[in-house]
Amino acid sequence: MDPATIGMAIAAAKSAVSAAKGIQSLGQALDGVFHAHEEHKKKKTKKKPKTRMQQILRMRSGDEDYDDDTSISAVANQVLEEKQNQLALESLAKEIDRKWGHGTWSQILAQRKQLLAERAAEEKAKKEKARQKAEEDKIFWHKLLVEVGKGAFLLLFAAATVGFLMWAAATPKIR
Repeated sequence: MDPATIGMAIAAAKSAVSAAKGIQSLGQALDGVFHAHEEHKKKKTKKKPKTRMQQILRMRSGDEDYDDDTSISAVANQVLEEKQNQLALESLAKEIDRKWGHGTWSQILAQRKQLLAERAAEEKAKKEKARQKAEEDKIFWHKLLVEVGKGAFLLLFAAATVGFLMWAAATPKIR
């Protein structure tokens, strides 16, 4: 997601704080902010200038190629948008602290961090459990295959023995 999306998510959260229609709408707005911020961290690819600030930076710096991540306009735009989003996020934190008391924002961040850690621990436990189940299944199927193989070998041996005895009984005796 681009920084403009993060800015819109922050603006939506600020409006939810000021309107204070309910904790649920505020929670959804904050979730949107955090989700947009995480998505922006994951992928930082930009091809064309999308905002007016990007266009102005590109024109004033004289950059021909905007696809180049090292161009002065791309770097300046990235830095300015990150600072702008950081200021908007700090403003949101102040608004939440003002409305619900000092330290609320830090509690929100701490609770979110704890929930993310718990989710990561649960996912790790699920992966470990799946790995153990796969190992147990592998052992089970190996034992089953070995036992079926033994049974098949015994049946084949018994059939060969019976066949040999029947053949021996049916053939004329030579003496």
